[in-house]
Amino acid sequence: MNYLATLLAILPVAVMAQVTHPVNVGGSLAGGPLPYYTPQTLTIDVGDIVEWTWVTGTHNVNGSANEFPDNPEGFTSGDAVSSPHLYTHTFNLAGVYDYHCNVQFNGQSHATTQFGTITVLDPSGISTEATNRAINLYPVPANDQLMLSLKGCTGVRSVDILNACGTLVRTLAVQDDRVNTLDLAGLPAGQYYLLMDRIRRTVIKPFVKI
Repeated sequence: MNYLATLLAILPVAVMAQVTHPVNVGGSLAGGPLPYYTPQTLTIDVGDIVEWTWVTGTHNVNGSANEFPDNPEGFTSGDAVSSPHLYTHTFNLAGVYDYHCNVQFNGQSHATTQFGTITVLDPSGISTEATNRAINLYPVPANDQLMLSLKGCTGVRSVDILNACGTLVRTLAVQDDRVNTLDLAGLPAGQYYLLMDRIRRTVIKPFVKI
């Protein structure tokens, strides 16, 4: 009986064991591979650690509240530093975290390709829905104008508008790190889809035109 009680006592500790998740940091705008985090997306549990290792180049990890106010809490490695370097952070709050690199080179931003998302789940059973908060549409439904907010870490440069049948009806140029006004004038009322090629991932967001 005492042996069984001991097993039951240590079981939660085993289940909740802390895990370290490695992420490589590298790349450059001056040549070679573009700035990156690999893997770019992670799903971890509350209490887990993410460990970023600088492989090449000069970078930082910035998930601060100033950059991403929707993050459950802020985290940052501070100012950009050159490789080799190591930064770790323990995630104690469930939710979805966005982050990117702040380095600028010749007027270009590492954040165009160097961004990541970490989804932290609560093992107690509280589920968290991962949302792509870096890309927002409003108002929905829309009239002749649809606002597309890109929060500076998406890599999106153009968007395709598809009708309910999946047919391309319009392609529009957009700019990152700003709110873009999309012209819907002339499109019939109905269901549409906005397709964006975010770096290494295609994002599709539905909207309705009235």
